[in-house]
Amino acid sequence: MIYVVMGPTASGKTKAANALIDLLDCPAINFDAFQIYQKMDIGTSKLDKSDPHYNRYHLLDFVSPKVSYSVKDFQEVCRKELDSLLKVNKDIVMVGGTGLYLRATLFDYSFNEENEIDVSYLEKYSNEELHKRLEKLDYEESKKIHQNNRKRLIRAISMIENSGVSKTELLNKQEHKLIYPDVKFLYLCPDRKLLYEKINLRVEEMMNQGLVEEVKSLYESNELSLTARQGIGYKEVIEMLENKIDYDSCVSLIKQRTRNYAKRQVTFFSHQFESMKFETVEQLINYVKEQ
Repeated sequence: MIYVVMGPTASGKTKAANALIDLLDCPAINFDAFQIYQKMDIGTSKLDKSDPHYNRYHLLDFVSPKVSYSVKDFQEVCRKELDSLLKVNKDIVMVGGTGLYLRATLFDYSFNEENEIDVSYLEKYSNEELHKRLEKLDYEESKKIHQNNRKRLIRAISMIENSGVSKTELLNKQEHKLIYPDVKFLYLCPDRKLLYEKINLRVEEMMNQGLVEEVKSLYESNELSLTARQGIGYKEVIEMLENKIDYDSCVSLIKQRTRNYAKRQVTFFSHQFESMKFETVEQLINYVKEQ
């Protein structure tokens, strides 16, 4: 059985996954888009290497932050990892907060074959102009991408103009079926007010643990790819290091953007997966025990 522990940031996913590792005596696979990166530890709330569960995790802490890693890259490596682990393990835990990584791995999610093309012609456009351009090409996809997410806007536009097929058309051709049998989706979603309180506390803890120093080290050594530096907490600290905002504004922005991200996660997990919903880690673990 593949037990998928999913939910918004700060909901207790890692605690639940560790408990399941012990209960089921099985390995775990990470599907968080930023916990895959090495050296990005504090800002991603990554499991500490000293934790006894750390060595049971796969696809955690395995990519250089200099690398721009895509959903397609993750899909390929994660499916290989899953297939290998399923040969020798009765159960596997998957845990993370990046819903698209999860969906791309477990469902019949395919990608257009893309050749390397020059997208520099798009750089001259403002974010607003890019968003309007995408609206004309693929209105449904434009609603999913925020105007300020320049990287995703350029990628979506270039994919359409390169292949002639929009992402919406591609997804509509797929059956949206699981390609793995025996999957249980366990959705951990605390009360919204409690979740936001946890997020605010977590951000303060990150700052106290040395997030600024972590980001500064990666920034000054030029180790952050365009993808890696988009992580919440990293891009705000970089803005502070570049004297665009002060410390208090940095902390406030991280809290605000993390809360906004959690809201988007809740929407995605609620609509994209048929799951059992739990408000607490204890409820989730008790459910698995009873199965």
